[in-house]
Amino acid sequence: MTVRRFCCAIALAFASCSAAVADDDPLSRHWTARIGVHPVNPQSNSHTDFTIENASGLSLGATYLFSRHWGAEFFSAFPMAHELHEPDAARVGSFKMIPSSATIQYYVSDAADVFRAYGAIGVAHTTFGSEKTSGALSDHAMKLADSTGMTMALGLDVNLDSNWYVNLDARWMDIDSDLTLDGAASGQLQIDPYLFGLSVGRRLR
Repeated sequence: MTVRRFCCAIALAFASCSAAVADDDPLSRHWTARIGVHPVNPQSNSHTDFTIENASGLSLGATYLFSRHWGAEFFSAFPMAHELHEPDAARVGSFKMIPSSATIQYYVSDAADVFRAYGAIGVAHTTFGSEKTSGALSDHAMKLADSTGMTMALGLDVNLDSNWYVNLDARWMDIDSDLTLDGAASGQLQIDPYLFGLSVGRRLR
């Protein structure tokens, strides 16, 4: 499935869910906002010549609950620089990336429950910047292309009271970036990371 078709499928799913809950209790519709930390863990075999180190950073999220069980989430993480290494562990560069996503969430239980689990699927878009080279690549210019793919997530809200909650989640993102050195194609970084996060959230009614 192409990214465009996948995005269309997510949009149709959102429209269908919205229509299906149009008569739901209006009081269940509200926004929530979160701030937390998400370590970003790229897969170990991202490239034939390089490996990518893990990094952690601040994360922001917002969810609109348009029914008791359905919501739309917008998420972004801001990790520190990921280091790029050769197989012998020598550092040859670094870059920063901002993995963001828009997903449809389904909550298993009601908001009044202490523990509230959910699953999500959607579209991820990742931007790259601050590419730097060092060591064996110090005389070369490196560039990474932005990436769009799918994403999935599992999460758990732990309610502290009627407004505040703690969120634990695990995410996977499809992130494939074309790597160029001095303008020449040098393969693709298939980063495809897992993100494991801890956040504090508040319901905005």
